[in-house]
Amino acid sequence: MKPAITFAITGDTIVNRRISVRTEERFLSLVRILRQADVSYTHLETLIHDYDGPETYPAAEAGWTWMRSPRFVPDDLRWAGFDLVSIASNHALDFSYGGLYSTWKALNDAGLVHAGTGKNLGEAREPAYLDTSKGRVALISMCSTLTGWAKAGETRQDMMGRPGVNPLRYYHTIDAKKLETVKQFFFSLGWEILQSGKLWLFNPPGLQMATWKFVEADKKGLTTVAEEDDAEGNLRSIRDAARQADYVIVHLHSHEFQPDKGQSVPADFVPPFARACIDAGAHIFVCQGSHTPLRGIEIYKGRPIFYDPGDFMGMSDTVKKLPADYYFRPGYAPEVRGSQATPADAFDAKGALPKKLNPPGGNYAGRVVGSVVALCSLSEEGMLTELKLHPVNLTGAKPRSNKGLPMMATPEMAGKIITHLGELSAPFGTKITYRDGCGLVKL
Repeated sequence: MKPAITFAITGDTIVNRRISVRTEERFLSLVRILRQADVSYTHLETLIHDYDGPETYPAAEAGWTWMRSPRFVPDDLRWAGFDLVSIASNHALDFSYGGLYSTWKALNDAGLVHAGTGKNLGEAREPAYLDTSKGRVALISMCSTLTGWAKAGETRQDMMGRPGVNPLRYYHTIDAKKLETVKQFFFSLGWEILQSGKLWLFNPPGLQMATWKFVEADKKGLTTVAEEDDAEGNLRSIRDAARQADYVIVHLHSHEFQPDKGQSVPADFVPPFARACIDAGAHIFVCQGSHTPLRGIEIYKGRPIFYDPGDFMGMSDTVKKLPADYYFRPGYAPEVRGSQATPADAFDAKGALPKKLNPPGGNYAGRVVGSVVALCSLSEEGMLTELKLHPVNLTGAKPRSNKGLPMMATPEMAGKIITHLGELSAPFGTKITYRDGCGLVKL
């Protein structure tokens, strides 16, 4: 059956160098895949600004690196074939509201449709639309990993909203025994503790909105659940988009994982919510942000759920400037903390920083380091007719000027990536075969 439309789906894109000048065949082969698809999508986890615009202050908290990309980046993404980008992430407000506004303008000027942030919660949550000859496509983007102040605020009749990110927050359910341990821990810290029935809230003194939320449950153990208000608000946007567009893509940026199963497995709240999004009208669900870099694929009611297709571009170590906060991380030597230090000094000294104890091995600790470009073919009814996975490797860390560019994986590496992805997908009932350098999902 001839598909009605094909989507090229990629994961995380952090880019701050020109890609339109590259001539490597293994890179250009990926560009051709993006260009040949009817619609190509990526998650843009960076900001586009010149450091000195109005309100472009480095935020007090950021997602490790304070992200910045030059203004040519949106045009380069269009050159590569991208049409749609999600931008809800833990980096969306690295440079305050000014950095966010500058990003909007740059994407709009380049004609890149984007979703996931807005001047208030309503705008951040609403679908963005792309009109194509094959139909109208909607994109909704949200984030579960974010600082409290980065959350977009809702508008009231007597008060304006707040710019920021479309959130999908979560809380923990916990059994009585574990809850007692948690209570004693926060008591010992001198934190404020509030109880309402089975609901327990823990927050630092004087910061009642910076809350850790637990709900006591009969089921033994500790798990995560999507906040009902955030979940329903986003499902409402999906239902609206399904009536206004022919195809709906839903994106979630999430660093959370299952503590007992490792970083390659999404947090407990993600799969049920992903399926609820499909039930509400989504045709493709894309979760990314784990930097594992890969997670499994589920086919639910004939539609794909990507729990993380892996990082597509990773150039966070070639940003031009960084705020003073970056140089004062524990572990940096005095010369790195000095005002004369440069980003290159800090990146060179990263080896001295404390290693993560959890997740074990830190980011990129997966058994196989690689990602995929997923080519999804859908019927007119929005059902998946073919899912082809093109394996990708990023260029290595040395030299830094070449780090993070995507390359079509070599045949040997491609087989390892697809085999690993098949193992990660098996718990979701998905079978993937390796053929002619690609993965094919059995439907």
